[in-house]
Amino acid sequence: MGRNNRSRKRRDEMNKIKKVRYEAKELIRLKKTLGLIDAEGNEIMKDISEVAQVKTSKEIKREAKSKEEQELIYEHQESLEKGEPVALVNENTGVEHVFNSKTLKDQYGNYPAWFKKKKTAKRLRKKQHAQKKNFKQAWTTVNVPL
Repeated sequence: MGRNNRSRKRRDEMNKIKKVRYEAKELIRLKKTLGLIDAEGNEIMKDISEVAQVKTSKEIKREAKSKEEQELIYEHQESLEKGEPVALVNENTGVEHVFNSKTLKDQYGNYPAWFKKKKTAKRLRKKQHAQKKNFKQAWTTVNVPL
């Protein structure tokens, strides 16, 4: 039931040689498509920074993280702001509803008719996430998740 490793080793060696050869060809093809070399193989441009902006994965992750942190800070600041009361009269019943501009609830705790439940739930999830991210214990200097 044992397999012959000898042929596998030979195959691996040949594949390594092929890989080196194909990588060189692929690099030349890539440079041609980017316009770094012409059809004969002469270099046109020496700096790739003129063609594309080169970033490492760490830089991209750092930018994404900072953007997310800014959004959370904005959400937190928004949650601290108080809403203004806005009075509306229902045309059908004649009852006056005083809505809060931030929470969109009236004095009875109801949302307006045009406000959807899914949208409300999504908004509340975002708000709670922002509050959890910015939560700090008085006795620690590190964020403690809830």
